[in-house]
Amino acid sequence: MDWNWFFSSFCQSAAALIGIIGAFVISRLLGTSEKINNIISEFDNLLIEFNEVILNINSRHFYWFTKTHVKYNSTLKEQIEGEEFENLGQEEILKKIYDLDDRLYKIDEAVMEGFNYVYEKNKPVYTNFGNGQIKQRNFPVIDFPPKNIWNDLEREKESIDQLQIKSHILIQKFTKNSQDLNSFDYTLNSLKNVIIVLLVAFPLTVIYPLHFMPMRLNETPEITFNIKQILISFFTLKTILLFIFLITIEGIFYYFLVIIKYLKKDLKEVQSYNSDDLKDIKRYSTYFKKVSP
Repeated sequence: MDWNWFFSSFCQSAAALIGIIGAFVISRLLGTSEKINNIISEFDNLLIEFNEVILNINSRHFYWFTKTHVKYNSTLKEQIEGEEFENLGQEEILKKIYDLDDRLYKIDEAVMEGFNYVYEKNKPVYTNFGNGQIKQRNFPVIDFPPKNIWNDLEREKESIDQLQIKSHILIQKFTKNSQDLNSFDYTLNSLKNVIIVLLVAFPLTVIYPLHFMPMRLNETPEITFNIKQILISFFTLKTILLFIFLITIEGIFYYFLVIIKYLKKDLKEVQSYNSDDLKDIKRYSTYFKKVSP
């Protein structure tokens, strides 16, 4: 009986199987790493686009647009002349004006400033005659808008609307990027578990059986625990070569575990940056409205 054939075949089969699985896992890990780096790079580009949109939004004239629309609203002027705003509180006035013109942004100070301007020019005036009062129109009430003001307002509105559309598109991109980042957690954990199994399987199925070889014919291998024999075997050429083989392969597996660790760290960091704040339209401007998908 020659046990060398058994141990030789066993080690070769285990090594081949570990090599095939290892090659597949490593190939998958390298491909996943490239995808993760691309998505992280995509997030960096989204942040640049986000900062650009914020800068453009901050340069828009929401206050001026709202106040000007109120100042030159002919319907508002007629309602003031018709005493529809008499004896109303500020909240009631604001609600009435917002209902009157849906183009206005929710800037109460701008609305009230424009309203007070129109009200002072068109409010009813009462003159005492004897025992009663007679309402008189407050002339002159003609207040022509500045030249090209409507064109300027239209251009401003168009610019704001375009930025609002860009903001909603950017929110969708951040959402998609976040979903892509989260999808890699399961893949990395699966690859990590397989590599750990290979890390344990290699010394048990390859290195340990090899240390029995070469064996004499008709000699049955026995598992014993002899400290003296173990210490002596450490300094043999066979043990040194097996140890170098073990450290080399285990080092490769450990290296890829380190890669997974840093990939997960990068993912977690980017996931924390891609927060819900970036996907909230109010983060872009408090005047923008949330739209349903």
